[in-house]
Amino acid sequence: MSAFLIDPVPVLDFSAYRNGTTSERRELAIRLVDEFKKHGATRLVNHGLEGDTIQKAYQWSERFFKIPDSEKEAIANVRDANPQRGYSYVGSEATSKANKRGEDGEFQICEDDDVAQDLEDVKEHFDYTRDGDPDFPTPWPSEDTIPGFRSWMEGVFLPECQRLARDILTAIEIGLYLPQGTLTECMESHVDELRIQRYPPLSTEKLKTGKIKRCHPHTDFGFITLLFQDITGGLEIEDRANGGWLPVVPTGEPTEVGVYISDTLVYKTNGHLKAAVHQVTAPVSLKDKEDGVLPERYTIALFAKADRHAHIGPLPQFVTAETPQRFDNLTALELHNKRVGQLYDARPGMNTPVVLSG
Repeated sequence: MSAFLIDPVPVLDFSAYRNGTTSERRELAIRLVDEFKKHGATRLVNHGLEGDTIQKAYQWSERFFKIPDSEKEAIANVRDANPQRGYSYVGSEATSKANKRGEDGEFQICEDDDVAQDLEDVKEHFDYTRDGDPDFPTPWPSEDTIPGFRSWMEGVFLPECQRLARDILTAIEIGLYLPQGTLTECMESHVDELRIQRYPPLSTEKLKTGKIKRCHPHTDFGFITLLFQDITGGLEIEDRANGGWLPVVPTGEPTEVGVYISDTLVYKTNGHLKAAVHQVTAPVSLKDKEDGVLPERYTIALFAKADRHAHIGPLPQFVTAETPQRFDNLTALELHNKRVGQLYDARPGMNTPVVLSG
């Protein structure tokens, strides 16, 4: 097991998870958890998901965002507290409302309106889940509009990403010395969400107003996020040690995937693992440009989620006299509703319906 480069967010070779000895697998798992403790994030290669498969997902993504606006609007995401499904237009999602700094200076989950209300994200995206979700089905574009899109993204790419996410969570179990299945056994309904995302070209002049970013600082909501990014750059994570931000510069390795600790895993570990605060702004090469233009950028994210009825309160291993319980024992859906509702001014209790069958 090795890191491919000296970097604040190193790229780890994940091949020992499948092919290594028991001791090599444990060494990898411990290194993985150690990296998560630094910034909440790391990157992996040689994880079993082929570069050609990832490249095909990008190709489908580009094709999707080129379909007529009327076709995308027909499958628009409903801006409420329920899981996101379908197409979201540029400016729809306000990640600036998701987190805020606490009195200790650390980012925390925001549950009120005590955040800036006039900040904008410049991105569009399409969110979907598995076929047959009984509670929150995905509205798809018609087969005539984009033939083969649904069958490949839903039937091929999503299951591959779900498998990888569960491999990583199993490695996290090993690295945290948890019994096998502690995390993955509450993911049996496979309600993970996959997002394809496009950032349109954006002038550095608009960025400098301070009101606009490609994506404002935030944490994600599930167990972990798998994030594939093209070579454009601009992704940054919070520098916990020194303050400020660290660029996550793509290496160009075709299987590179970022892994980000998210809110549900923070709850389960009672804050032992902290979520990765990340944002998207100008690439390093355009940071000081007065009249530059950020090029179009594409990313793909798998949000690995617990079963909706699963309770995600802290595990007893992480609750001690020195570290008392910090988080309520919510269900995964209750946390999700709080977080998504915050994005759309639709928190539960604000006259917003929350729908769940059974």
